[in-house]
Formats: sequence, C-alpha cells, structure tokens
Amino acid sequence: MKNSKRDVPKKAKRGGPPAAVGNVLDTFLKRMGYDIGLKEWEVVENWPKIVGERVARMTVCEKSEKGVLHVKVNSAPWRQELTYMKDEIKEAVIRETGCGTIKDILFY
Repeated sequence: MKNSKRDVPKKAKRGGPPAAVGNVLDTFLKRMGYDIGLKEWEVVENWPKIVGERVARMTVCEKSEKGVLHVKVNSAPWRQELTYMKDEIKEAVIRETGCGTIKDILFY
C-alpha cells in the first residue's frame, strides 16, 4: 500500500527558532482536516454564551454534524420562535466563535 503525500510528514526545517507547540498542533489539525470539527465543537460548548441565558435555559445544543447544529428545545412555541431567529443565531455563532461552517440549525 502506497502512502499519499498527505500521510508523509514533512521534514522539519533546521537552523531556525523552535516552533511553538500550539502552532505545530494547529498546522497538524488543519492538515488532517480536524480543525473544522473542533471549531464546530466550540460552538456546542459555548452555546449558552452565544445565545444568551434566556434561550440557553430553554435549549440544549447537543451536537454539530456536517455543518448542522442539533438543538433540543423544551417547547413547541420556543422551537417556532427559534426557527424565526435562525439567521440571527448563525450570525452570533460567527461573531462569538469565528466558526463559519455552521450552515443550518435543526431545532427539535
């Protein structure tokens, strides 16, 4: 089985200053495609901060899957209201976390 170029690590440059561990980790995560998933998980973790205390009391952001947030809502009237607020919430997601990969929010 032949290794692809993506699987073979590049040789480290020598002679320069050492790289910060955080920078090395960020580069690795981006190269492997994990950075998007981590950014979306940040949205799930920061849901109360993004939507505010009032909405957070009525909802639970359970997961993010393929750019879709899955949010459990306590009542049908709140689910309807949040559906109308979807674009505003997506803007808040970008503003608070910098995550631009959330394309939809599923309220259930």
